Amino acid sequence: MWFTETAIPPIAICSVIAVILFIQWYLRRQSKYLVGMAIALVMMVASYFIELSIITPRERVEADLYGLVDAFEHKEADATLEYISPRAAALRGKVTMALTLVTIDGELRITDVETELLADDSIAKTHFRANGAATFRGISGRSPTRWLLTWQKMGGEWKVTEAQRLNPITGEKISDMAVQ
Repeated sequence: MWFTETAIPPIAICSVIAVILFIQWYLRRQSKYLVGMAIALVMMVASYFIELSIITPRERVEADLYGLVDAFEHKEADATLEYISPRAAALRGKVTMALTLVTIDGELRITDVETELLADDSIAKTHFRANGAATFRGISGRSPTRWLLTWQKMGGEWKVTEAQRLNPITGEKISDMAVQ
């Protein structure tokens, strides 16, 4: 497990160390400072590649969120339902109905993604906004939406067990199919 969600803190620390060692080398002209600077630069690059290779549970959930949205956008029913828990029959029904009633015009823009891990990283809650143009019941337009998805780890995969549509301004729960 990596100690940070992003490589920026270790890269920043290594950069500061490299700059300090360069300044010391410039002032004293001792090769030990150049060696230390080279080590700091190598550690900076290594931390970037290590962070790329380690996928945290939060990153996995967020990647699955984007996969779910992409499958829904392209009306890929089987792919979309792969992200929904088999135990959430009501939610699967709503998603199937939404796939037939809603057409996304263009591309959804997902913003403000926040993922919280609970219960020893076996449950996750993802809050996000989805903005884009859609057609629903013959009505076309752009509408901001706000969602809270609850994910559960099942057999090594993250599955959505609950979806709540929230009012984009107040954050209160509203009907999934409400026209706002």
